[in-house]
Amino acid sequence: MKRLIALILAATLLCTLLVSCGVGNSDLETVKKNGKLVVGVTVYPPMDYIDEETNEWTGFDAELAQQFAASLGVNCQIVIINWGNKVAELNSNQIDLVWNGMTASEELGEQIDFSVSYAKNAQVAVVKKGSTLTADSVKNAKIAVENGSAGATVAQETIKGTNINKVTAMVDALNEVLAGTSDVAIIDITMAQSIIGKGTYADLQVLDGASYGDEIFAVGLRQGSDLKEELDAFLKAKYADGTMTALAEKYNVGLNTDALK
Repeated sequence: MKRLIALILAATLLCTLLVSCGVGNSDLETVKKNGKLVVGVTVYPPMDYIDEETNEWTGFDAELAQQFAASLGVNCQIVIINWGNKVAELNSNQIDLVWNGMTASEELGEQIDFSVSYAKNAQVAVVKKGSTLTADSVKNAKIAVENGSAGATVAQETIKGTNINKVTAMVDALNEVLAGTSDVAIIDITMAQSIIGKGTYADLQVLDGASYGDEIFAVGLRQGSDLKEELDAFLKAKYADGTMTALAEKYNVGLNTDALK
């Protein structure tokens, strides 16, 4: 009897450990059970931003995320996250996906899984019009970057800046330049092409010759998530039926067509 009780206790402990490690859990089942797909973003035109007229989320990524949720038969709940905490947000199940023009870097890939890559990107330097900065002198300027972003990595490792100001979001980095509290911002070319030289950012420009690297965008998932298979199939289907191409033209986003075929 004692042996039987010991075996039962051991089996119970094993099951508890497996559940705590996420073994046997299905993100897909959980999403469907909850009736919602929670997507973590920052305010990042043209990928994710609030439409001024409708006060609803829109953008290249936002539209795709909403369509993906619909394909699963659930609602899409888009929430703003601290970009520097995106991995923790995923792993603590606060969000289901990070879908926000995210660079699929090797370093980040050690912590989370990526969907198939769907778009291309690079980093550029943005300054005020009339700035005397050059591509060579950026390293000595006060550089604003989004904490945890590809721009932050470029500022540290490629430019080797000596005065880096880490802020919460890319728009905050641009606002630092507008306010004169930073000299230059390193941001995604995708955002730069969308808003620089227009409206609030009419007095900003991309610095000639200050472009850094080639990147690819992907959606972030928890490691081992069974949402990946569904998501990859969805992205390739939306490229095949022309939906993604139409969105790319609407929002001026460069697709990673080789990966989507």
